[in-house]
Amino acid sequence: IADWSFLEDLLEKGQEYSTPIGRVWLTVLFLFRLLVLGTAAESAWDDEQADFVCNTRQPGCTPVCYNTAFPISHFRYFVLQVIFVSTPTIFYFGYVAVHAGKKDSEEKEKERSGGSEPDCAKSSDEPVKLRGTLLGVYMFSILLKVLLETGFIVGLWFLYDGFFIAAKFECTGFPCPHTVDCFVSRPTEKTIFTIYTQVIAAVSLLLNLTELLHLLARAHACICTHTHTHTHTHTMYFSTICTVLVTRTLGTWPGRAWKKN
Repeated sequence: IADWSFLEDLLEKGQEYSTPIGRVWLTVLFLFRLLVLGTAAESAWDDEQADFVCNTRQPGCTPVCYNTAFPISHFRYFVLQVIFVSTPTIFYFGYVAVHAGKKDSEEKEKERSGGSEPDCAKSSDEPVKLRGTLLGVYMFSILLKVLLETGFIVGLWFLYDGFFIAAKFECTGFPCPHTVDCFVSRPTEKTIFTIYTQVIAAVSLLLNLTELLHLLARAHACICTHTHTHTHTHTMYFSTICTVLVTRTLGTWPGRAWKKN
């Protein structure tokens, strides 16, 4: 119970330091990926090696053909995909949990001292807490998720020459005596689940890209606002200095002293 309680607190704290798009991505992860993998998809691959039948009785031929046809089980590949894609978010939530107390104490100290937040942070639609180093770590985790998701989608395509699972697989090579026809159990069901998982992966990838572009645009707008304010302040400062210098110069000009005499 304590472990589930800790996980619940970690997820709750992590969502407070995430964007709305990030929370949607987390919902897609739990409902449309983990839930489907743990219930429906697992049963489709529970008998894949036992029901992989080849039209030969040559010892060792069927296992070799199965290994050639499926270097890694689709189901295990999907599990690895979810684990690796979720890892950056898990590390980010851990980072949030470690530094949440420090951030809260800093905010309370700023409130007591009467400090104010930057204008760009106040005008943002995102939570004020997501800024600075925390924002950089968050964007880095999103970038890692984009790279990992893309790598797994492309890797599955090249590993199996697409997302469709054929009902028949032709196998050649030792120890098979000739070209052997092997047959896969429930190929249509497996194809449907394979396409489903990759469509959801593509949706997750699109959410990550949208969130990353949104955060980059937000950071760019904040930098531009800060630069404009900084430039305007310097312009006013130098204008004031020039006015003072001109006034003093005219005040000490010999012509003005001559007129007074």
